[in-house]
Amino acid sequence: MNPGAVSRQGLIAGLLAVMSCSCSILHDDNAATIASLGKRPVKLQDTAIKSSEARAMSAYRSFLDIGDESDARPQAMRRLADLNLEAEEYPQLEQEAVNADTLYPEQVADSIQLYSDVLALYPDRPDNDRVLYQLARAWERSAQPDQSLSTLVRLIEEYPQSHHRIEAQFRRGEILFVQKEYRTAEMAYRAVVVAGDGSPFYQQSLYKLGWCYFKQSLFNEGLDAFITLLDIQLKDSETGASHFAHIGRAERELLDDTLRVVSLGFSYQDGPDTVAGYFSQHGGRHYEDVIYDRLGLLYLQKGRYTDAAQTFQLFVDHNPIHIQAPQFQMRVIETYQQGKFPTLVLEAKKEFVGRYNLKTAYWQHHKPEDAGQVLGFLKSTLTDLARHYHALAQGKKKPEDYRQAIHWYRTYIASFPDDEATPKIHFLLAELLFESQQYQLATREYEHTAYDYGDHARAADAGYAAVLAYERMEQQLDGSEKQSWHQLAVENSLRFSTGFPQHPQATAVLTRASENLLAMNDFERSVQVSQRVIDNPLATPVQQRIAWTVQAHAWFDLKDYLQAEKALQVVLTRMLSNADDRTAMVEKLAAAIYKQGEAAQADGDPAAAVGHFLRVRTATPSASIVATAEYDAAAGLMGLQQWSNAARVLDRFREAFPDDPRQAEVTRRLATAYLAEKQPLQAAIELERIGHSQGDNTLRREALLQAAELYSKAQQPVQSIAAYKDYISQFPQPVEVAVEARHQIAKHYLATGNMSQYHHWLQEIIAADQQAGAGRSDRTRYLGAKARFTLAEAAYESYRVLRLNLPLKKSLALKKRRMELALRQYEQAAGYQVAAVTTAATFRTAQIYTNLGEALLDSQRPDKLSGEALDQYNILLEEQAYPFEEQAIALHETNVQRMTAGMYDAWIEGSLQQLALLVPARYAKLERSVSYVEAIH
Repeated sequence: MNPGAVSRQGLIAGLLAVMSCSCSILHDDNAATIASLGKRPVKLQDTAIKSSEARAMSAYRSFLDIGDESDARPQAMRRLADLNLEAEEYPQLEQEAVNADTLYPEQVADSIQLYSDVLALYPDRPDNDRVLYQLARAWERSAQPDQSLSTLVRLIEEYPQSHHRIEAQFRRGEILFVQKEYRTAEMAYRAVVVAGDGSPFYQQSLYKLGWCYFKQSLFNEGLDAFITLLDIQLKDSETGASHFAHIGRAERELLDDTLRVVSLGFSYQDGPDTVAGYFSQHGGRHYEDVIYDRLGLLYLQKGRYTDAAQTFQLFVDHNPIHIQAPQFQMRVIETYQQGKFPTLVLEAKKEFVGRYNLKTAYWQHHKPEDAGQVLGFLKSTLTDLARHYHALAQGKKKPEDYRQAIHWYRTYIASFPDDEATPKIHFLLAELLFESQQYQLATREYEHTAYDYGDHARAADAGYAAVLAYERMEQQLDGSEKQSWHQLAVENSLRFSTGFPQHPQATAVLTRASENLLAMNDFERSVQVSQRVIDNPLATPVQQRIAWTVQAHAWFDLKDYLQAEKALQVVLTRMLSNADDRTAMVEKLAAAIYKQGEAAQADGDPAAAVGHFLRVRTATPSASIVATAEYDAAAGLMGLQQWSNAARVLDRFREAFPDDPRQAEVTRRLATAYLAEKQPLQAAIELERIGHSQGDNTLRREALLQAAELYSKAQQPVQSIAAYKDYISQFPQPVEVAVEARHQIAKHYLATGNMSQYHHWLQEIIAADQQAGAGRSDRTRYLGAKARFTLAEAAYESYRVLRLNLPLKKSLALKKRRMELALRQYEQAAGYQVAAVTTAATFRTAQIYTNLGEALLDSQRPDKLSGEALDQYNILLEEQAYPFEEQAIALHETNVQRMTAGMYDAWIEGSLQQLALLVPARYAKLERSVSYVEAIH
């Protein structure tokens, strides 16, 4: 064996042993000897660096020294270069394997040379993109950025599909950015960004891309990049402080720098207007408040108070219901205060209150209880504004100052109605209105102050001041306005006397107030006030009667009809018999009793309701409502199924109120009562009376029809038929009902065996349906079809029973005439297109042809025929009968084919049975199958 070969094989074996923890050799399973390893390519796979890197590097160098030119050589070169580079980056390699005076830059240079050699000697290797990637790293490690940059460009251009291309673009951008080649760096970063957010370099590239634009004074483009980055950084935030709650310390630094450069970008343009325009064009962001906040702070740091305030204000203008909007508006005020602009501070306070008082749209989206700071600021701001203008008004007496002070007082009251300071604020508002001679408004505010806040220090003063204000206002009015205002003054006086019982004029005020309250429909209070008059021993008889009258009307309007009845009884005992309003009070009493009946009825106590209704006639026989009460009493008795009592009341009603429009209904109810008592004949008589009346046609028609039905039920067929005929005569419309009436008449004659009249009324049904025009319906068509079919059946039966006798020609002619008549009538019946009639008519038509064939075959034979002559005659008859059988088969098949459309009835089944007999080979099996299916259904 050649010593050199043995040496080389030994090196390979040694290399494999050293590399067992960091590389693997893929070889052919059929290798027979160790010597063959030197002749076959060796494939190396990268693994993580462990503690044996130095030994591996030594083994790689030994392997390269033997001059092996297999596929393992370039892999060994690249792997040795990788280890060199990694060893330079990780100097913690095992000390025993590293020479103490090793120079790491030399290792990097060695890696550069190895990578370059691989690329030069093996230019077509598919994994050279990784070699270029590592070579670029090595150039960067050796502080030669230009070489690294050119290598990265080569990687990108030669290997556009390499998985290293994204990082290569990023590293290229980093080098160019350091070299201040911002335009070229921009293109590199943009390539990373365009590749999508799946890369770990995506966010950093966005950040650097924004700076590239910024350095080129392309602020809008830079903002696009930075805003895209913010969309990612703040995607899980909500608002305010929560923007940053989820961001760690490491990411916070990048976020803060991004926000700083965004603020700079906007400030270099048109400031806050640029912010608003940007988000208007590119779509709003949930973190806009952060952008405006940082821009405003930037201006404040530079002492640009107006710009800062404008920034905060613009956020509010564009986001009025944002949860942070009130804080931004507060910062506008604070900024003007800091800049010492008092006029702007005043206007900003007005703006704040106008936007965020509790009646504005902002609070439809946010809960006041969650905004304590805003509410506190709102209170103090409102108080400042109101007092400022109140002081100006008292000093200069200018209307505008009064108007402003009133406005801010009102805004405070509307915003904080339950605040402990509100009564005092409200009293100041009322005083201000009184001072400015706005007495009508002053009365309202004094009343609010006196009565709407419970017990407080200003309540009594406000109540008495309200009385004075009412007097002042009344002095300025005339005519009806003065009277209306006087009523309000009385109400206020009553309120004052009730709230402050020490007032000395209570009795007279109470009496007048009770009447006024009733006139204003304040029934409960009018009852209370009038009761106080009734209970007062000092009240005069007139005042007592007035109070009882108020009670009667108030209880009635409150629907307490029992109390109203009691009060009305008292009023009538204290009223003169010839008093002008006595009749009205009687009517009111009748109504109170009747209403108690209605209430009992609504409460589900019909017996009590009937008692009240009957009591109306007893208590107030002259009242106009008696008829209605009697009518409703009868209805109630019917509901209680007290039929005889109901009939008695209804009869009384009929006699007492003959002109009442409800007489027809009384008759119907009498009929109902008779029916309930199982007296259909009496009920029918009542209903027939309605049918012959001059009342509503619809009612008459229904009554006459029901009378006919009841006569039939009462086994009075003559009266029933007469009623049906009367109905048809009087009410030919609607057609469908009139045809049904004819149908009932026909059924009667059929039942009695009067076939002549039965067929007559069948013809009547047919004629009515054919003449119905637009009134024709499915029901009339059906009844017409059934009537036509029934008449056809009679013709068929006349045809069927006729036998063919000698002379054959004469009897055959007669049978054909009857046949043609039956065929026409069945054809007419089928023409109605009623499915059940159509199948029946088809079946019968087929039977007509079958019958004719059978009649021919069964016809009487001439006596003189015998033997062969008779046989020939029979053959001739069979030939004559055959076509009729074929026609019958065709018609039965037509009927059977309707099954495909989902139709199936006894007539179709009959056709199947006939076909099974006529064509058994084709239909016998089908007929059995269909019968089975029918049995299932």
